[in-house]
Amino acid sequence: VSTLLPLPGKRREPFLNENAYHRGTSLVVQCLGLHTYTAGDQIQPLVRELRSHMLRSVAKNKPTLSHPLMTWVSSLLLVSPGKTQSRQIIVIIHLRKKMPASDAEVHLVLGDQKLESNIMYNGDSVLAEAWLEENEEGTHSLKCSVNLGEKDRRTRSNVTIYSFPVPTLTLSPPEVSEWTTVAVECVTRDGAAVTLNGISAEPPGPRAQLKLNVSADDHGSNFSCSAALKIAGQVVHKNQTRELHVLYGPRLDQRDCLGNWTWQEGSEQTLKCEARGNPIPKLNCSRKGDGASLPIGDLRPVKREVAGTYLCRATSTRGGVTREVVLNVLYGQNILDIVIPVVAVVLILGALGTAGYIYNYQRKIQIYELQKARKAQEEAALKLHAQSTPP
Repeated sequence: VSTLLPLPGKRREPFLNENAYHRGTSLVVQCLGLHTYTAGDQIQPLVRELRSHMLRSVAKNKPTLSHPLMTWVSSLLLVSPGKTQSRQIIVIIHLRKKMPASDAEVHLVLGDQKLESNIMYNGDSVLAEAWLEENEEGTHSLKCSVNLGEKDRRTRSNVTIYSFPVPTLTLSPPEVSEWTTVAVECVTRDGAAVTLNGISAEPPGPRAQLKLNVSADDHGSNFSCSAALKIAGQVVHKNQTRELHVLYGPRLDQRDCLGNWTWQEGSEQTLKCEARGNPIPKLNCSRKGDGASLPIGDLRPVKREVAGTYLCRATSTRGGVTREVVLNVLYGQNILDIVIPVVAVVLILGALGTAGYIYNYQRKIQIYELQKARKAQEEAALKLHAQSTPP
């Protein structure tokens, strides 16, 4: 059984070799999994959780072999950035109920290094914790021996120690003005392969980069870098993301501020008018004439007093922009004042259309009558000419 012990990492890894077994002459070894944690994590609760999980597994899977011992091996990584890197080997030994677990002696050896163990007892189970300082990458042999009276049981498992930090994803520069070029680069350790925004490096390798000319629409875009490393036949993934910040001046177009509202007096309305930009611009809307402020963002009953034409100005350190907006409020006489002119315009247009139609119709009749008279004259002239010609 090979268990992977990562060097510093920033993410919790899924269980590896969860159901792998190695059957020796006297012990059964099961690798329950591994976790990686950063220094900011609450380590002790995680250790207790892992112990509890192991003990539940022991209770559920009582050994039925003729051999009296069953050993569960797992690992827990604790990272201390800038200092030493500590790794914890946890071994649980389950004994038959009649055997005094407190008399068991547990010895752990990693390669040629004997590990100092902290032994804890829980009923008929023994939990051994060993801490080690090991910076060398590679595969090591983990040996476990248990002495109980004259009984001596041994087993071993291969442990692979590796270093695979999250990839480095850089935006250069991380904050830019629109219409400038940004370089995006993803780098990981040698031997790993990266993909940048889902696109693999060509040829596959530990470095990928791209350049793009950014606009305001790119503000807030996320770039992702994924690194994959094959270790002991398994592929481990690490990911990193970065957000792009684009500096651009205020925007206040129709999608941000409609610019023309017509509401019924007394109705509940929310006036939406918001400027875009980075940095976020300040917006001020004042009515022409008296400078009254436009009630933006609040749900409130519409009053006729707020009607008018407003000038909205958005400003930031990147500049300013102005937009004129109109708020109409429909009420009583106001409705008649609007409806009557509209009806009058419709009637006038209808009358003009009718007059035009009649005029055009009469004109066509006159043209037809004129053509008919001209044709009759031509026929009479031809007849007269035929009679005056001698035979």
